[in-house]
Amino acid sequence: MRRHLKIFLSLSFVLSGCATLPAAIDRAAEAPALRGAIWGIEVQDDSGRVLYERNGHALLMPASNRKLFAASTAINCFGLDHQFATELWLDGSNVVIRGGGDPSLGGRWAADRHSVFATFVDALRGRGIHSVDDVIADPSMFDRDTIPGSWKFGNLGSDYAAPVDALAYHENSADGMAIADPALYAAQAFRDALRDGGIEVRGTPWVSTIPRMWQERIAIIESPFLSQLAATMLKVSQNLYAEMLFKATAGTYAGAESLERMFLTNEVHVPEKEFRFVDGCGLAPDDLVTPAAIVTLLRWMNEPPRRGVYWSLLATPGEEGTLRRRVVPLASRLRGKTGTIAGVNALSGIIAGTHGGFRYFSIIINHHIAESAIATRAIDAMVHAIADF
Repeated sequence: MRRHLKIFLSLSFVLSGCATLPAAIDRAAEAPALRGAIWGIEVQDDSGRVLYERNGHALLMPASNRKLFAASTAINCFGLDHQFATELWLDGSNVVIRGGGDPSLGGRWAADRHSVFATFVDALRGRGIHSVDDVIADPSMFDRDTIPGSWKFGNLGSDYAAPVDALAYHENSADGMAIADPALYAAQAFRDALRDGGIEVRGTPWVSTIPRMWQERIAIIESPFLSQLAATMLKVSQNLYAEMLFKATAGTYAGAESLERMFLTNEVHVPEKEFRFVDGCGLAPDDLVTPAAIVTLLRWMNEPPRRGVYWSLLATPGEEGTLRRRVVPLASRLRGKTGTIAGVNALSGIIAGTHGGFRYFSIIINHHIAESAIATRAIDAMVHAIADF
């Protein structure tokens, strides 16, 4: 009798939750300022049962939710312990700095961006070299398509839309503006480091974009592990990291997109008709994906062999990153990824249930003209409802 009562009460709880969750999400979506917008929402439980769906298979602009796919593609390609090497070569009386796809050189991971070249300066000194002619930057690991053609013209020049090349320095930006020629910027910074280190530079910095073999490699600077770079990419939604890590998988956007498509369809089992990506970070309005596809990827990320990794890489409420001031009461249970561009807000993630198991959700709003804060409040209300279910 008691066992039957327990089963009845448990079933009543589930049925009640199923009834109240859609109502709670619908109420949040009906905010007056968001009328006329397009919502795409998919919520699933561990078994794949759909708990709520609205336009779950509609292709929508994901903004930075796109980074979920780029990060998993790069990790699948390279492995979490991969490091990207920036190399120093001698070529006669010239020095060459060759880029290997490291987005962090002289950036947020450097205690002092001007000292990042100390390894190179010390290597030259160790060779007894006190003067050089030209300082050459070699970014030829990537093709010359440094700006995705799908990026809006109005974004160009901003630090969040910096050009993408195999050699980066200080995240290819200065004073909030993008650097037009990242490789030349890195060469100029290296020239200054050489002079500061007592090595005379008689020539000028310039860029060589044609792949070639230089005479002698004498030193390398290795990036942090890919796990650290991917965490920066996902937690704080850093665009350049996303673009460079994605493009590094093949050296060209076309090659990276093809590799990603094979990975997503064959390994993650995302239907090919449910996504189209044309950059790495989600800045392009031509990026399209369905909420259901995002949930499929989140479920793949949260499978036991990968769960610990992706829980450490995704944003945690209340901590550093784009969720530091959002859904903070869910800090111990939620890991997610935000997305924000003009007229688009998104939050997708994984919630650990209070009674065991997980909930997977993707919430995207497109074509709204309200303040972004209004959209995020509505989304956060939905996430709390999912967490309470």
